[in-house]
Amino acid sequence: MSVSLPASSSSTAPRPQLFDANGRPLMPAANPSPAPTPDYVARGVDGDTKVMQHSSPVKYQATRFDKDWDRGEDIVDSALRKVVEKATVKHTFHVAPGVRIHCTVALFVGGCGGDPPPPPSAKDGDERLNMAPSSLLAPSPNPPKPPSEAECIAIYRDGKPLPHGCPVDTPNRSVDAELREREAKH
Repeated sequence: MSVSLPASSSSTAPRPQLFDANGRPLMPAANPSPAPTPDYVARGVDGDTKVMQHSSPVKYQATRFDKDWDRGEDIVDSALRKVVEKATVKHTFHVAPGVRIHCTVALFVGGCGGDPPPPPSAKDGDERLNMAPSSLLAPSPNPPKPPSEAECIAIYRDGKPLPHGCPVDTPNRSVDAELREREAKH
């Protein structure tokens, strides 16, 4: 086994320097030598420029037989799709008024699902469906006086939206008040 040491620094080629003595990067000369020209130059298309276009000179016209031909599917895929369509059974069960369950069974695999929930009712005046008014979010030192129960019942009977401050159970209180009025007459 032998080891050879590099020759002294005086006999080796000078190392390239990236920085000068002041620490600034050394930049290449202003006029660099021209780049070598390649041995091969790619040429463009000569003559007909439509060589790579895929257009057909024969225009297609549909016929009455087009409905019987599936161009996008393989014949096996088409046959399997038709078998699944013929073997699929769908049924809707009416469980209760407004409640339906839709079931589908296809080739020993099946599942059931219901209708989506109905949209919310359009009760814009119902206090329970609205956000809290700004007066509750940042209370004022002089809050407005809430309407009395009788005023709330009168507003409810007129079919108008209830103002803030009316009890949430104003419809029930309206029915109770009507029953008390009937009893007072008899």
